[in-house]
Amino acid sequence: MAPADRPAVVVERPTTSDVPELVAIWWDAFGAEALQRIFPQTPDGRRFIERSFEKFLGPAPGPGEIRTECLVVRSPDTGVPASMAIYHIVPEGCSAAKRAWRARWPAFDDLSDLSDAVLNGFFSPMEKAHEHVVGDRGHVFLEVLATKKQFQKKGYGTALLRRGNDLADQLGVECYLDASVVGKPLYEANGYVERDVSAVVEKQVSASMLRPKKIQG
Repeated sequence: MAPADRPAVVVERPTTSDVPELVAIWWDAFGAEALQRIFPQTPDGRRFIERSFEKFLGPAPGPGEIRTECLVVRSPDTGVPASMAIYHIVPEGCSAAKRAWRARWPAFDDLSDLSDAVLNGFFSPMEKAHEHVVGDRGHVFLEVLATKKQFQKKGYGTALLRRGNDLADQLGVECYLDASVVGKPLYEANGYVERDVSAVVEKQVSASMLRPKKIQG
């Protein structure tokens, strides 16, 4: 089927019943051996990811709090999520404590397979870069964009990215993300520009990218 003849890609919000499939997408995208030290594929590791999605899909927070928007594209054959994005809508002036990775992600002190030092070592450099680029300005933060391997190259990730861009444009704010080497060209094609964070991060494993806010007019 030619790309022009593909069915329209539908972006929607998942429900809590989709959590097992969201976990499956996570493992498919982040199951590399190097990442298993951070997010172990064990019962404890799985419970942490389940808790994460349960939190992301939870009730809307109060004023001045970060709101999380989880979006998916479903398989046209089975109807289960095949691609997902996790966006955080950060209000202007939101405190550093509320923006911290520990505030966004769930507690794990009862999960012995999860290491506080390892998780902090993973999240902290990205957090420093994020803070350096955006500070306390209101923005949309794309924290995760992932597609199961068998559904890649179908425009699912692009559709999810554009939905987030549209949301930011409606709010009149910037978009921020941490890009992998593989994902960077997609983000560049959609208006994101790499920012220099060498002043705060000595060894960067991802590219800090910012999409400027759209000028209304």
